[in-house]
Amino acid sequence: MSSDRVYLLLLSGKSSDAIAFISGRYPGSECVVLSKQDLRGAGWLGQIQAFRRIDGRALVFFLREASELPEPQLTVWSGLFHRCALTVVADSSGQFVEYGTWDRLRLLPKTLASAAIDFFIFALGFLLLQLFRNEVQETSELPKEVDLDLAYLYPYPLDTALAGGSHTHVKGFLSGVAPSGARCEVFSSRSLPTQGFHLHVIPTSRRRFLFRESVMLSYNVRFALAVRKLLRGIRVGALYQRHGRFVVAGALLSKWLNVPLVLEFNGSESWIAKYWTPARFTKWLCLCERASLSRAHLIVVVSEPLRQELLQSGVSEEKILVNPNGVDPEVFHPGCGGQGVRGRLGVTEAEIIVAFVGTFDQWHGTVVLRQAIEQCLENPKVDPIVARLRFLLVGEGPLSADMRVALRAYAGKHVFFTGLVQHSEVPAHLDAADILVSPHVPMPDGRPFFGSPTKLFEYMAMAKGIVASDLDQLSCVLKHRHSAWLVEPGNVPELASAIILLARDPDLRKRLGENARESILAGHTWQHNANRVLTRVRSRGSAGELAHTASTGVI
Repeated sequence: MSSDRVYLLLLSGKSSDAIAFISGRYPGSECVVLSKQDLRGAGWLGQIQAFRRIDGRALVFFLREASELPEPQLTVWSGLFHRCALTVVADSSGQFVEYGTWDRLRLLPKTLASAAIDFFIFALGFLLLQLFRNEVQETSELPKEVDLDLAYLYPYPLDTALAGGSHTHVKGFLSGVAPSGARCEVFSSRSLPTQGFHLHVIPTSRRRFLFRESVMLSYNVRFALAVRKLLRGIRVGALYQRHGRFVVAGALLSKWLNVPLVLEFNGSESWIAKYWTPARFTKWLCLCERASLSRAHLIVVVSEPLRQELLQSGVSEEKILVNPNGVDPEVFHPGCGGQGVRGRLGVTEAEIIVAFVGTFDQWHGTVVLRQAIEQCLENPKVDPIVARLRFLLVGEGPLSADMRVALRAYAGKHVFFTGLVQHSEVPAHLDAADILVSPHVPMPDGRPFFGSPTKLFEYMAMAKGIVASDLDQLSCVLKHRHSAWLVEPGNVPELASAIILLARDPDLRKRLGENARESILAGHTWQHNANRVLTRVRSRGSAGELAHTASTGVI
């Protein structure tokens, strides 16, 4: 009966922990796992309709830590739509809270107050963003001497991630700045690996809200005011900020302090919201993006397709710097702990590990990878090479639960899921592998692939055989048959064949890997990456250019 069902929505953490919680708290109930990916892509109306079909004992929202729940009040009020008796928030530590009808009624005054605050933030924010993006910025002559070369900004109040591409880039870029002798301080909403630079943490103070976007919008002002106070009397060469959703703090500070803004632009959040990760309040999202781009004095992009995209939108060529991501070859190198990982997994020297590290999401090609794994392992007893294959899948993401379910028949023997691991543990996991895979898929609207995955450079530094998609920026960095084996994006049989090809040929793996590492050392370290930015910031000619483009580069 449906009343005996408990529905699970895994937001973060391990599915095994979530299922163990449900079996212990609601013994005898059938556990039905909901797809986070399907709900995320359904939009508001689709999510409500999906919730209306849920009828059972409880709907459990499970997280690694309960504090990571992005919208606590909305989660509780989801009980208005689903037909379970309880709405439950639980985490990996075993802590949980159950909400029923009376609990929601007790929360009503707080909810109404939060809704009023959100409405005010959205209304005022919309008006100010309209004015801000249309205002022409004037920048005075930059000082010849500065006290601080770079103020690094990380204004993400709801970021609780333990790993991922953005954190890799923060750590990597700052590690590249450090050897240059540049004076840098970091201003962040949370603790970060700052490579010895002084860190100022500016936490969010908002506690009453319904929509997380309201917190993100209001935090821009709180963050900018705090940083302005901390930098009072200090001559700053430039502000550096990674572009993100609903973030305009760097643009605000640039205006208030009269300091150039260097904007790291890894892709349009408006485009990502349309094709990859759906977003609410897209008008505000677009306004924030336009304000940041128009007020940036230098826009650092990771690929040529992104440069072309900005040029087509009206950004002047002098305002753009193409700067692919990088890696620290002193951290990522052969022989950095792989034997220990193989030992913990129980994998012998004769067995061949094929590893993937990254976010389990659509554009990373995890669906294609899963299908290729199934094809490789279809008849392991027929081919001795296939029988020796072991797939090591490192990371988490929206598709991780679906992938675990699809490959559960191979789990523990041919397929190993590690879940999320600290970035400091990634080198050893890569070193454990014989083959590394990067099966990225084309953009859904047909545009050139604009990413510059940090894991690609980490792969190359390990001197391993790489199988990667033959996609725009990837094939600019990797050369087929020289530093990697490139395959048609999305082609499952070709990906599976390439994996087996490299598994059969250790000499080919060795040659590809050595060439890949040589390429990294020649121009793709984090020090190379940081120096390209610092050169533009430090040179007098560029400083004058930055000051000039502030008033002429409005898009």
